[in-house]
Amino acid sequence: MVISFLVFIFGLFLVFGAYLLATHGSDKKRARLQKRLTDALTHSAHTDDVEVVLARNELMSEIPALNRALVELQAALQLKRMLDQADLHITPSRLVMFSVMGGVLGALATAVLTTFIIAIIGAGFIAALLPFIHVYWKRKKRFDAFLEHLPDALDLMSRALSAGHAFSEAMQMVSAEMPEPIAGEFRKTYEEQNLGLSLKLALENLTQRMPLLDLRMCVTAVLIQRETGGNLAEILEKVAHTIRERFRIMGDLKTLTTSSRMSAWLLCGLPIFVTIVITFQNPEYMSILWKDRRGHYLIATAMFLQVTGMLIVRRILNIKI
Repeated sequence: MVISFLVFIFGLFLVFGAYLLATHGSDKKRARLQKRLTDALTHSAHTDDVEVVLARNELMSEIPALNRALVELQAALQLKRMLDQADLHITPSRLVMFSVMGGVLGALATAVLTTFIIAIIGAGFIAALLPFIHVYWKRKKRFDAFLEHLPDALDLMSRALSAGHAFSEAMQMVSAEMPEPIAGEFRKTYEEQNLGLSLKLALENLTQRMPLLDLRMCVTAVLIQRETGGNLAEILEKVAHTIRERFRIMGDLKTLTTSSRMSAWLLCGLPIFVTIVITFQNPEYMSILWKDRRGHYLIATAMFLQVTGMLIVRRILNIKI
């Protein structure tokens, strides 16, 4: 069984290597195109030593036929948007391939250790979810970094407007002086407007790339000011103050609910811990749960109820301000 497992892993990685070799030419072609765009634009009117990203990458797969099919799927477009928001430069097809490979390897590795069907399926499902969990984690981390520097960016824009600069120049100052990822996103918005796109559409594209409530509030305030008039510098300063107050209230709530959150997660993890301890201390007592078919049904029901309870607890603890 072990030899068959090793042979299968070798064949799986052989197929993966062939896939990477087949798509290597496409990656090199995109890299050459990006280098040509950057060289051409940095030696023109702009002399900044920043990477210029103007070409929109709508590639779903390096395989042309599969790319044409995926472009028509809404799920593939949403997955591509998530990858862009996480700033991961891979195609949706490659992510799905990693997920399938992870699921197969996880199921096979579990099958070597046990013949428990639910454990094999569960391990494969969890391993298949790992690439998507990584994308979600990177996306959330990038959003948190953006929100952390958003009030400072708004204050910088407010001071630039008070000094007499235009709104587009204020965005350029943010792109030049603020850290990533807020600098890169404002740089894209500035370049879109500089290339002829209206400010409204450029800001809407920014909110699509970073779908955050605080940013939408800021963009809405800017668009309303352009329609009705007013002191934009003062508006941005008040929006920055509002965002900081939201952060302060959220921090206070986390501090006040720390004990309750810890108690909730301890209650969620207690059944799993007790099951593992009893299994090691008295295997015969728990053997019916692992070997009998009725025990398998009980385990499946318990896992479903446990996951449902964790999701409910997480929903209760997710207080929106």
